[in-house]
Amino acid sequence: LIYILVVKIKKMINKIYIPINNKFSSVFKFIFFLRYLIAIFFVAIVLFLSIPQFFDYKKKERIIVNYLFENYKIEVKKIENIQYKSFPTPHLFLSNLATNFHKESINLKIGKMKIYPKLFSIFNYENFQVKKIKLINNNANVNINEIVPLTKYLLNIKKKISFENLSLKIKDKSRPVLLFEEINFTNYGYKKNKINGLVFNKKLIVNFENELNRFNLNIPDVGISLSINTFRNNDSKLAGNLKGK
Repeated sequence: LIYILVVKIKKMINKIYIPINNKFSSVFKFIFFLRYLIAIFFVAIVLFLSIPQFFDYKKKERIIVNYLFENYKIEVKKIENIQYKSFPTPHLFLSNLATNFHKESINLKIGKMKIYPKLFSIFNYENFQVKKIKLINNNANVNINEIVPLTKYLLNIKKKISFENLSLKIKDKSRPVLLFEEINFTNYGYKKNKINGLVFNKKLIVNFENELNRFNLNIPDVGISLSINTFRNNDSKLAGNLKGK
């Protein structure tokens, strides 16, 4: 009797074990397949991002120069070097540029420029498109009468642009008037339309709320804060109010 019971129990265990074993076998096969699929996908991405490093970007310089002028009003007169960098985000790295910005009278020397193309533009320069550009270690000379048009341009441009460590010299014809240093500005993101930098070696903060019509200016080290709101009155003359200390 005991022998018969053992035999029956063994048969029952085998009936249960075989389906379970087959079930887990299918799961393990799927996991191994998924592992190889992920590896293939990873290798494909690495190749996709790395191959552009072997392109000759001197041949594509004219396309890049035309795009910067048509979309950012940056007239490039000289580029010393163009490199492609995959990480952390695929971008073109341009160094030692001589340019005019917005107008011929605004001379801008750009130490470094990062251009972030849209993903498939990395391979298709016939339809070159850019997500944003970043200008790093820049020096600009601007006549005092160009300040308002330049500011309006930066606040209204649809394309994303940012300045990092800009030295801005304001001139009245050939005479120096004011020097802003270590200026940072971006027209997108959570720091949109905010200027941080130094003036008279003191920290400067400017926050534009509505183009040039409304902005706040602070020099906290010396206790200066201004809130300026301008508009056109019924006679189309410039009017407004200023609150500050």
